[in-house]
Amino acid sequence: MNTDLLITVAVVGFFFFVFNAVFLGILFFMRRKTAIVSQWPSATGTVTASYLERRRSSNNRGFVNYPVVQYSYQVNGQTYAGTKLAPGPEVGGSGAPGVVARYPAGAQVTVYYDPQNPSDAVLERNAPAQWILWLVLGIFNCLLCGVAPFIIWMSV
Repeated sequence: MNTDLLITVAVVGFFFFVFNAVFLGILFFMRRKTAIVSQWPSATGTVTASYLERRRSSNNRGFVNYPVVQYSYQVNGQTYAGTKLAPGPEVGGSGAPGVVARYPAGAQVTVYYDPQNPSDAVLERNAPAQWILWLVLGIFNCLLCGVAPFIIWMSV
């Protein structure tokens, strides 16, 4: 059996293990945050601004639209302003115009806020990027399960 090939398989396997650990950590953090947010009380708020913001993509090959929704709300007579749409990371791309259309300026919205820190608020309780992360994780695991045995078989 080729030692160099086995070392390569071990390194690739280790990379996939670390990749899985990082993605699962992110997914479980997002799931935990979503569970916490689902318990937050709500207040009525007003969208003060809603627009698309073009940002350079992470690979520097173009621009991606991100929805920006600014809103204000009151908790116990104190006025707060927020911009966070949902728990988890910001998500841009082809769905951004739909988000802006869903929250036009002047619209009344339900704002979910942290009772311990009312300035921490969201408009949606679900993290939109979770299914994408599960999909990426599934694809990489399928590749690992299909490629690693093939490489080992080729080395025999």
